[in-house]
Amino acid sequence: MVNFDIYGAGAMGSFGKDNFEKGNEWRVYLKNKLESLDCRFKVFFTNPNNYYNFLDKSTYDSELEIMKFDIGRVKRSDLVVVNFNDIASLGTMSEIAIAYDNRIPVIGLCENDEYRKLHPWQKEMCDKIFLNRDALIHYIEDYYLN
Repeated sequence: MVNFDIYGAGAMGSFGKDNFEKGNEWRVYLKNKLESLDCRFKVFFTNPNNYYNFLDKSTYDSELEIMKFDIGRVKRSDLVVVNFNDIASLGTMSEIAIAYDNRIPVIGLCENDEYRKLHPWQKEMCDKIFLNRDALIHYIEDYYLN
């Protein structure tokens, strides 16, 4: 079975250590749903918080290490799912731009009132943006995995 790699991009720093779960919950949800789909691929959802996060700084030496790791994962992905949970996240915007430049499809998720505040480039770099995570999952299943 062929692998299909999905990278979960979205703000982490703005949630900080005290609200880590709030910023990570959507990634866990998508990972569980997407990896359990019955489809023609073996789906792997990369949650960057599983590698580097704000709860355990002992695993990395610098932000450069994190940046290189995340960029490498984005470039090896078949699809990037971006959560616009913080539309001003520079790291997230960089991941979107790198995916776009490497012709990797980007699917957006904007579950709050921020959609109207998105910069036009954030919208244009996404193949499609959803306001609901389950609709996003069904779209990925129908258009990318089957």
